[in-house]
Amino acid sequence: MRSYLGYCFLTAFALLLTACGGGGGETPNPVAAPATPVTTDFRVSVDLPDQMTLAQQRSLSLLPQAYANAVKDLTEQNFAAVWLDDKGKVLESIELTDWQTNGEGIYTFTGDTKPRVNAVLLIDPAGIPEFTLGEALPEGLYMTPLASERLTVTLETSMTYYALTKRIVKDGNWGVFTEVFTDAPQGKVLFALQDINNMALDIRDTLFPQIGLEGMTLKDLMQLSIVKSMTDGRIERFYTEQDAALADIKAILNDGYWQVAAGSSNNGTVLMSDRTSYNGSQTEVAEFRWKKSGNEDINLSEFFTYLSGSTAFGTEDVTHQVLTSQGWTGLFSYLKVILATQRTAMLTDAGLTKDDKSGISLEANVYSLSGKRIHDFLSSRENHFMTRYIKDTATFDENASGFYFTWRPEKETYLLCDTTNDKDTCRVYSTQLPDTAFTSLDDLITAQANAGPEFESVNGFKLSDNVVVEIIDDGLFTVRYWSNIAVDEWVVQEQGVWSPVTIAGKQMIRFDVPDVIKQLSDNYRFNSLALFLVVDRGFVNIGETLLDGEQFHYSGFDNDAKDQIFAAATRDNLPAFDNCIFGNTALANEDLFLNAVTECGGDEHFTTQGVSDLVDKTLVQIAEDGEITAQILRSDNTWEFYRHTEPVSGSNRSWALLDNSYLKMLENADTPNSFEYWAKTNYDYALRVMAIKQYIHPDNGQPEETVITNFMAREYQADQLAACSTNDSGWDQTTTTPMVKKTQEEYQTQAASCKQAWYGRVPRFTEALLVGQTGNLSDDKALTFASDTSRYLKLTDNFSGDYFLGSYVDSDGCGFNFDIRWKLEDDGTLYYEAIDGSMKERIQLSDTDGLKLAIKAFNHQTRWETDDTLLYGDNEGEIWSDIVTLINASEVPDVVPIEAPETPPPAEGEPPAEPTGPPAGTILNDGQTCAFTEQPAA
Repeated sequence: MRSYLGYCFLTAFALLLTACGGGGGETPNPVAAPATPVTTDFRVSVDLPDQMTLAQQRSLSLLPQAYANAVKDLTEQNFAAVWLDDKGKVLESIELTDWQTNGEGIYTFTGDTKPRVNAVLLIDPAGIPEFTLGEALPEGLYMTPLASERLTVTLETSMTYYALTKRIVKDGNWGVFTEVFTDAPQGKVLFALQDINNMALDIRDTLFPQIGLEGMTLKDLMQLSIVKSMTDGRIERFYTEQDAALADIKAILNDGYWQVAAGSSNNGTVLMSDRTSYNGSQTEVAEFRWKKSGNEDINLSEFFTYLSGSTAFGTEDVTHQVLTSQGWTGLFSYLKVILATQRTAMLTDAGLTKDDKSGISLEANVYSLSGKRIHDFLSSRENHFMTRYIKDTATFDENASGFYFTWRPEKETYLLCDTTNDKDTCRVYSTQLPDTAFTSLDDLITAQANAGPEFESVNGFKLSDNVVVEIIDDGLFTVRYWSNIAVDEWVVQEQGVWSPVTIAGKQMIRFDVPDVIKQLSDNYRFNSLALFLVVDRGFVNIGETLLDGEQFHYSGFDNDAKDQIFAAATRDNLPAFDNCIFGNTALANEDLFLNAVTECGGDEHFTTQGVSDLVDKTLVQIAEDGEITAQILRSDNTWEFYRHTEPVSGSNRSWALLDNSYLKMLENADTPNSFEYWAKTNYDYALRVMAIKQYIHPDNGQPEETVITNFMAREYQADQLAACSTNDSGWDQTTTTPMVKKTQEEYQTQAASCKQAWYGRVPRFTEALLVGQTGNLSDDKALTFASDTSRYLKLTDNFSGDYFLGSYVDSDGCGFNFDIRWKLEDDGTLYYEAIDGSMKERIQLSDTDGLKLAIKAFNHQTRWETDDTLLYGDNEGEIWSDIVTLINASEVPDVVPIEAPETPPPAEGEPPAEPTGPPAGTILNDGQTCAFTEQPAA
């Protein structure tokens, strides 16, 4: 079967599962109530991230913190309330009286107001909330509108309401909230709060996985570009959608509408778009995607097309199940249109028929996108990742339109995840025995006598990561919702009711989750607040009920808007490869590291395939001081470390690719608390250079040594390093002279051309590379040459005058072993000369793979100046190149050259013999066989 990516945006019916886009469920209009009193008793839960409340108090902990816990130690001074005027600015204070706390993060007080969207509760965990009359709300305070008697203050509601009021101040009016602001009818105030809370959840789900909170104040957080973009963009999209005009749904389906999504994981980066259309008889969903590969630019290609009249699915394509009169029926998450009129379309899932009566009605509103920022309309959890490819200033052109779809279940619909083939995705497990799933509904019901006050004895199940549901048989059908307000500290946050029902022959327990519980839940996995429990295939499973008439919303684009989005999207808009220092700090933590990675990152990150391709390659770093280090990842998840081309001893090193695309590097797997995280933020495909953000966490209890920094590493395959032989002189073995005379100026030009410098990283010789620790003769180094393995350039840090001392040794031929003096020039050139003045040479590094060194050299020999046939100047000589390896100087053999025998004087009257070239057995023989291995007879 096809490879199908189950992103919820792909079809409208997928919204049954995850509620893509904005809006959220609505409830019927409330019955008119008596006049609201001037004062109202409010009950407020304060649930904030530990990481940020600590930061507000200028404290820091390196211990992992819960995403958000109840703030239990607030005092009356930490609270304030204000009215906002018709332009969104602070008008006056609201008096709060009868303030009380239950010690568990729940606070009650009386406010001199009825529930209003422009009455705002302000909280400063670090002190007294400060604000200025006549000015906008300050961005460093937590807040929520006093629009209901039961409220929760969270980070996401604070960010959302602040972004909303910032928009109101900018516009100078309340916009789509004008009627709610002016007249404040109770029902519309509650709907406005619901809209704000739903936007808050969308912002949380979109934004929080990409940012870290520890060590940040709220004001710090609001300065991050990703926070500003997403919160402001989500508000702009909401405003635009609320002002949309009723559209012809039949015409929209005939033309086709588009949805856009993007995602990134260890499997790579994917951009997707799908087109849904209906021609009066057949529904078509054409899906397109671009999966990043290498440095290719965005180019959508079709990968699957669904046709309602012909596409067949198998049981392996079932995503969820819906309860029909025939029992549980599998859903395929592809819609087919049953009927379309100008006002409404009726649709159902590909796995259902009209007789199942489990379809949805679909309506649409339309709005112009002309002149609006593209980023703002890609601000949902499904497509926000795409904005990194689009300039922040990019706007839609004329003729671009967006759609705001509304769908309603045709009848009450019971959805359950796929339980076939023993899948346990929606099984309900006991909090007392986390590995044991309930098998009977009766097992879930707690007798009143056993419903004690302590969480340790609760017979319940997890609704989300931090909420447990307890169902009690007390004659009142009570449901208690326990919330984890701190580490291992649970309290009853809210109460509700449950009921036993039988639907289509299935016995169920029905219950409705209070809205405040949804707001407080980490990873609430349902769209609806109406849930049920049912036994299926031997286990209790949890599902959600979609209520008849309940509205849900999602967004789409017309053809012009979709084309403009992808025309504006290009990898050229990603940040240029750079040495991104954002977030570098001591006193670091993992949350600050996440922020640094998010701010510095493009679409590059470590992926499963990418890391597999790195195995056995060398990752080379060159520091500003010239230090050369390298790592090699091995397939057995060990790694090796080299400094100045030499292996650094270590045991039990290990690496792993984490789910968040970090490489975790352990120096010793036996001390897991001492580690590094590497995050790849950019990559230069031409130079094979990756930018790495690094988090260093030593296991020494010293937070100031926990550091965020960055480095660049260049990839080298094994044996990839090559000498740059361009414009080498060549060597004539017969004459032991260069084939082509070169000047020192030509050498400098060619050496610069050969040098593989990248982003300010310049390979060069340093004293640390050549002699190790100054004054320690035991770690002095020598160079060996790949082209002549018998030669050694031995260097020491014995010092004489302006030079270090050393020797040049050859164990081949007649051998040589003569003294040199050497020094490093300012540009990293190794210069040495024979102490007897016979030669001088310059060597520069041109490249390194971290294990060996590629060099470019210039050699000058005195005899070339004195030879009447050569006539070399003092700045002329030979350009040559090679690969050299560093070894310990103690490994150089002690060569005793074979001397030439004395030549007897010519006989009387005979002329002296003509010179025949350089004598064999000297440095000039260039590896020729020694002519003096046999001494002449005496």
